[in-house]
Amino acid sequence: MKIFLLLKTVLAYLLLGILCTILIPPLFLIACLPEKYRYDNRVFFFILDLLFKLSCRATLCPVRIIGKENLPTGPAIFIPNHQSTLDIPLVGSLCGGNSHVWLVLEYYVSTPILGFFITRMCVAVDRKNPIKAARSLIKILKFIQDKNRHLILFPEGGRFIDGKVHEFFEGFAIIARKTNRPVIPVFMPNNRKIYPPGSFYVHSYPLIAIIGKPLSITQDETEKEFMQRVRNWFIEQQDAYL
Repeated sequence: MKIFLLLKTVLAYLLLGILCTILIPPLFLIACLPEKYRYDNRVFFFILDLLFKLSCRATLCPVRIIGKENLPTGPAIFIPNHQSTLDIPLVGSLCGGNSHVWLVLEYYVSTPILGFFITRMCVAVDRKNPIKAARSLIKILKFIQDKNRHLILFPEGGRFIDGKVHEFFEGFAIIARKTNRPVIPVFMPNNRKIYPPGSFYVHSYPLIAIIGKPLSITQDETEKEFMQRVRNWFIEQQDAYL
């Protein structure tokens, strides 16, 4: 059984390596372009969509997307729970090749290759510094306001492998009010089992994304109340899988 897991893992890494070798160079070249040519570049997001979807398949795990009918037709705010590196391609694939931007922890800016793409195509946030975090919020608002771009952020602010939904930051609720965009919750129950942080092995579980119905903040609702209402949806999904 251990040998099978090792072979599966090696094959998964091999497939992912081939994908990155083929698809990362053109993404890198487009990311080097001036701002007006890269943020809504259709070729970039077409290739990125291929990378996301094929990366999920490269795990050799069955992929199940539940609630496809809830995917937005216009720009929205995707908020997934965060358990594993696999969260990124799985959630990214839900954008269907449409332009989108990630709100990413500043910590990852120093990561080779990934850090380059973060500085060129994403917005980094330092959650430990309130002033810097506020500046990042203003930047992301300017970045997506009146633009046909999805926003993706992890409301828990980090990865957790205990299978539980942790406290949310209010940033997505503030952005939802300022932009009047719907929030699309995405719950992924198995990623921590398939590829937990620090793991070498890629385990065999279904790669599942549950897409909730779009949620919008109401006029008589505070950002904190809306945040909690959205979080309650995640807790309901969590309880169903525990």
